[in-house]
Amino acid sequence: MKRSNQRRETLKARQKRRWRLSVIGGAFLMSYFTYSFLFDSMGFMKYLSMKRTQVQITEEIKALQEKNARLRKDIEAVKTDPITVETLARERLGMVRKDETVFFIVPEAGRP
Repeated sequence: MKRSNQRRETLKARQKRRWRLSVIGGAFLMSYFTYSFLFDSMGFMKYLSMKRTQVQITEEIKALQEKNARLRKDIEAVKTDPITVETLARERLGMVRKDETVFFIVPEAGRP
């Protein structure tokens, strides 16, 4: 009887060791996979960073498309509208029509 009881105890001790090793191994694997999921080169944190970058780039593209549309409209106006050409010549080049008088008002040195 003593011998079978001793075998049971050693069997239980082995099972206990295996259980401990399984739990410790499982904990290490879970830790590794959790770290890998969150912080690896293609982990969740990288995904969030890439998602933010995508949103920023999408907003920049939209702003550039709107600016391009405005510039195309301005180009078309310069090509076809004589009033626009005259306005640009007056504002940017300082041109005047024949027989027009231009007055330049220079502020005094002490006044803002």
